[in-house]
Amino acid sequence: MIRFKIFPRLYVFTTLILCLLLLPNLVIASVTGKIKGRVIDEETGDPIVGVNVLLEGTYLGASTDLSGEYYILQIPPGNYTLRFSMIGYQAYGVQDVRVLVDLTTTLNAGLRPQILEG
Repeated sequence: MIRFKIFPRLYVFTTLILCLLLLPNLVIASVTGKIKGRVIDEETGDPIVGVNVLLEGTYLGASTDLSGEYYILQIPPGNYTLRFSMIGYQAYGVQDVRVLVDLTTTLNAGLRPQILEG
């Protein structure tokens, strides 16, 4: 055990500095939520790669990966409209998606193919 006989004030000062450095991390840790899900083709059931998933009214969004999954992180709590769009598929929107602090909202979607005219 280290004893601070010579510098007892140094021990108190060091402890105070460490507490002040760690406190902001504890406060910031719990102010946002997350949305995740999977997007599939309604006709075939296959995952769709590259679907744009956007929270309307914000700059937050994501794109689906090879397994059709997406994650949107650091979303302030509230109700949002989530929009799914991809060329060759009908756009799809979901209203009143609720995001809560420190929780993950799961929202899966199925998109219908749309014939494009050239």
